[in-house]
Amino acid sequence: MLLTILGAGRLGIGIFAFRAANALERPNYQVLRRLPGGVELRRYEPYVIAETTVEAPTMREAGGKGFRTVAAYVFGKNRPKRTMAMTAPVRMSKSGGEAMAMTAPVRMERADDKMRVSFVLEKSYTTRSAPSPLSRDVRVKNVAPHILAARTFSGPPPSDKRVARERQRVLDALHSQGLAVSAPSETLVFGYHDPFITPSFLRRNEVCLRVQESAELKALA
Repeated sequence: MLLTILGAGRLGIGIFAFRAANALERPNYQVLRRLPGGVELRRYEPYVIAETTVEAPTMREAGGKGFRTVAAYVFGKNRPKRTMAMTAPVRMSKSGGEAMAMTAPVRMERADDKMRVSFVLEKSYTTRSAPSPLSRDVRVKNVAPHILAARTFSGPPPSDKRVARERQRVLDALHSQGLAVSAPSETLVFGYHDPFITPSFLRRNEVCLRVQESAELKALA
């Protein structure tokens, strides 16, 4: 009986966390087309990220290590740019830095044997107005408009083997439509829910590849 009650309570907390994460701000994108194999072709508007480069043997380990570094920046390990107070309230952390709201997704990127982990910043920030990182390991940068092919699936943070399998599915879908990737060595993994509280069957993961712009895709804008 006690285990049943505890299990139900944990599930309830997990569902609350799931709903809270679904309400977080996300980058804007337009769905251009749905491809075979559950792959979605999206055109993203520009947005700003806080990013760190991580040395780790697997994407899971990179995600954990990088998350802590970038989360510290987002939650207040930074130097506020006080001009923001003229246009919007500034949330200050106990350490005196500016506390920013969580957004989704957490991004992991593998390219040319490098692992990068990044958070998307709130839309109210630009690279000029975002707080300056105190850590030299964190960079604030723009992500230019781009097209992604994304495959969504549930479960815990994916292993490298799962990422490779989903990546091949995205490639197969693109090739079937005569589309090509713009960065062959790059793989993006997005996570929309925390890996600790939200039940794995509710967690949303995505493996994404950047797609070359073409006249056909421009016509879909």
